[in-house]
Amino acid sequence: MVVEPFEKFWLDYDKWYDEHPMLYYSELWAVEVASRGVPRPWLEVGVGSGRFAAPLKIDVGLDPSERLLDLSSRRGVRVVKGYAERLPFPDKTFGGVFIIITLCFLDNPLEALREAGRVLVDGGRLILAFVPRESPWGVHYSELAKRGHRFYSQAKFYTFSEVSGMVEEAGFKVEAVVSTLFSKPGSREVLEAPLNSYHPEAGFIVVRARLNRGIQPSTQ
Repeated sequence: MVVEPFEKFWLDYDKWYDEHPMLYYSELWAVEVASRGVPRPWLEVGVGSGRFAAPLKIDVGLDPSERLLDLSSRRGVRVVKGYAERLPFPDKTFGGVFIIITLCFLDNPLEALREAGRVLVDGGRLILAFVPRESPWGVHYSELAKRGHRFYSQAKFYTFSEVSGMVEEAGFKVEAVVSTLFSKPGSREVLEAPLNSYHPEAGFIVVRARLNRGIQPSTQ
């Protein structure tokens, strides 16, 4: 899990949400819609500065960055230092596990998804939000990465199909998809209502998946 740029440029990372409030609130709205009915308690893996965990009242936030954990704690989130691939929690602890944007910064995303399944109760839900590589926003961020962007150069973006495949391989069944950010990069930023389905032009996708312990996650 990438740590160094977030420890070094933590303030710049957090400032993005204040500089782009309509993008942020559009994303938050989509995650909130996807989370309705998910049993508690909730864990956010890669909680960052708590921009999602605080308003969504997520119970526990995990991150390897001490700088970001401090910000998240100041926003009222109960925080734990740790890594997505080795969650420091017992089996069947949470009703919902949230992974918001973090997937692209993970060394082993499939192992992180398996760990999410391990700490979920039977019938628990995974809420996974990401920027699809094939979307206009994914293309934009990939271009920034090529130019050496301090954060995106450390990221690996995935297509919707790749993410769906990883989710199912980890032992989940996708039950809902929420899409938002249909405006193109560089256009006027406005609050966008989420769409309760997959849209190929959406720059932010939220997948809700149900844990099915009858599915044996692949170990390959």
